[in-house]
Amino acid sequence: MVAVPALLSDDDTVPAEPEAAESSTTSTEAPAVDAESPEVSALLAVARISAEGIVLDGLVTTESQRDALVDAARRRVGPARVEDNLEVATGLATSEGRDNGVIALQSLIAGIPDRVTVAATSTAERLEVVGEALDADAATTLQAALNTVEAASPGIDVSNQVVVPPPPPPTAAELAAAAQADLDILNQTLTTEVLFATSSNEPTAEFQQLLDRLPEILARHPAVTVEIVGHTDDRGSEGGNQKLSEQRANAALEYLVGTGVDASRLTARGAGESEPIDTNTTRDGRARNRRVVLIAS
Repeated sequence: MVAVPALLSDDDTVPAEPEAAESSTTSTEAPAVDAESPEVSALLAVARISAEGIVLDGLVTTESQRDALVDAARRRVGPARVEDNLEVATGLATSEGRDNGVIALQSLIAGIPDRVTVAATSTAERLEVVGEALDADAATTLQAALNTVEAASPGIDVSNQVVVPPPPPPTAAELAAAAQADLDILNQTLTTEVLFATSSNEPTAEFQQLLDRLPEILARHPAVTVEIVGHTDDRGSEGGNQKLSEQRANAALEYLVGTGVDASRLTARGAGESEPIDTNTTRDGRARNRRVVLIAS
């Protein structure tokens, strides 16, 4: 729990405030501000908090208030990452209640979680926080910090307007990877079935049944296309194997288009004997090399 009982800086004591008459004429003080100004009556101070650091802007009524906010920010992120643009408004008729707003802001700075980018504006009666939290956990931690601040700040209404932005849309590579995970399940089954009869380009009934699963996968992944790649073992000539692999890949594509699959989402390629996944010196190895593979892109 963050508790800031008073406006304290690194000094043990807070200097007494100058008399109103003196403060309005001392050359080292900020120029007098019209107490009737809407900006002065509404705005106390603003802390802009991000991964880059903390920027302090706006108005406070005393130097001790300014020191308290600057010290809290420096403790939170280090002196080098604090930008102090606060001004002391010496022309205010009264500071009654305004200390509570600064204490609330000071408490928030001390307890602000990581992974948020916010602007926290304090007035005499309100602490308003707007911005973004990187994720739901950061938003929850921020709300807990604000609950602590509100409990320790009588008379201060705490407003949380921090949102969690939606995640960015998946990249093309991520979409393809998700589709490939589904295709790989089908590819595993393809390696165990007889896809074509010997010397034939016509898909077997078993292969057709497996291909019939593809439309459902395409429906689940509407942004991807599928490449049908035919492979052979090394028996026969290299040129003949290349042609046979192309013919079989195209036969699978034509079957799918004939069942209603959008042709623009399919391509066919023959790899011939050039991409074996097993040895060609055994019957089982050659059988594994004679395959059709579905690749998402």
